[in-house]
Amino acid sequence: MTDAAANFAGLQAMHSEAVLLKEGGQPVALLPAFGFMAGDTPYRMDLLLVPFAHSGYDTRLFFANRIEGRGANWNQHRVIERNWWAPSWNHVPASLRWTQILLAHLRAIA
Repeated sequence: MTDAAANFAGLQAMHSEAVLLKEGGQPVALLPAFGFMAGDTPYRMDLLLVPFAHSGYDTRLFFANRIEGRGANWNQHRVIERNWWAPSWNHVPASLRWTQILLAHLRAIA
């Protein structure tokens, strides 16, 4: 099993609807209708985990929608033929397991 396959299996254990895709030849994970908390508010939206360097960041977590009042400096990006939002949140290393990368990025909007 490749590192990407093993990492993706961990995400699937967390979110069974996860889909493994490619962006620029690299694996990315789409998490459709992922449930999470931002402050005291529950959310359910599509997320895209990019577990490699992207747009000047070590790794990225993209959100289908911007979350007002959470995170900082949200910017829109086009990834896998779709527009996504991401807050400024850096230094989550690609050496972590994908589940750890996801959780570290979610701290930005907690």
